[in-house]
Amino acid sequence: MNLLYRIAVRLISCIFFYCIALLHSFGQNNNLIKENISKVLFKNNYFGFYLSPYIAHKGNPVRQSGAYSMSASNLPGIELGANYFINFNKTYSLIVGAHAGFSGRNFELFISKSDFTPNLQNDINFRGGITKYNDLYLSVPLWVERRWIGKKNSTWDIDAGINVRFDPDEEIYRYGDASYGGLDVNGQFEPVLSMEGWAGNNLKPWLNYNVGGGYSFFLSNYNFLRINLIANFSATKVVNFNYTIDVTGKPQSTGTYSANLSYMGLSISYIFTGANRRLLKLYEKKAN
Repeated sequence: MNLLYRIAVRLISCIFFYCIALLHSFGQNNNLIKENISKVLFKNNYFGFYLSPYIAHKGNPVRQSGAYSMSASNLPGIELGANYFINFNKTYSLIVGAHAGFSGRNFELFISKSDFTPNLQNDINFRGGITKYNDLYLSVPLWVERRWIGKKNSTWDIDAGINVRFDPDEEIYRYGDASYGGLDVNGQFEPVLSMEGWAGNNLKPWLNYNVGGGYSFFLSNYNFLRINLIANFSATKVVNFNYTIDVTGKPQSTGTYSANLSYMGLSISYIFTGANRRLLKLYEKKAN
C-alpha cells in the first residue's frame, strides 16, 4: 500500500512539474508573440478572398413623349474575387484584385385595363421575374488603404480608388413578344411594350469609383476577417434601351432606359497575413 502511495505521489509530482514547464514554455511563446507580432504582421504582402453582397442602384427610365412611362426599383447584386495587399508599412497599402459580379436591374410598368379601347381583361402589371435581369461584369480594383491599429492588432480601415470594369457578355436585347402585352375583352392580343437596346458599353472597359471602410478582426491564427461598408459609383451608362408603350385609343409613348450598375453594400474579406510563418521562423532563430 505504501509502495503504491509513493508511486502515485511521484507520478502526480511529475505531472505537476511537467504542467508547470508547459505553462512556462507557453508563457514564453505568448510573450514572444506579443513582443514580435506587431513587427512581422505588416512586414510582407497579403492575399485575401472577397465577397460583396449589395443593392444595385435602380435603372433610370426617362419619358420622351406620351402619357405612359416605366419605373424601376433597386435590386440585389453580388461581387466576389481575390485581392492582393501590397503593404508599404503599418498604415498604408495598395490593393489590387480580380473580381466578377452580377448586378441586378429591372423595369416596372402598370397600366389599368380600363385605359385601353376596348378594355383589356386584366391590368398591365409588368414586374417581378419577367422584368428582372442580372448583368455580368469583370472588375479589376485598384484601391489605396489607410489603417488605424486598435487593440490586439485589430484594425480600422478606409479604402478608396477605382475599378476597371468590362462586360464579356454584351448583347442586344429586344422585348416585345407575347410576354409584354395583354388580351382584350374580345380575346385579341394587344402588344403593349417594346424595348430594344444594348447592355455592356459596346465591349469597351469603363471606370467606376469605390469608397469604403470598416473593421478587421485579428484572429487567433494571425489572419484577418474584415467587414466593410462600401459604396460604388459609375458615371457610365452601360445599359441603354429605347422603349415604346402602345395603349389602344391613346398616342404612343416613347422613352429611354439606362443603368450604370452603381451600388451600395457590404464586403466581407478573409485575409491571409502569413504572420504565422514569420513567427515560426522567429521561434527557430531564437531557439538556435
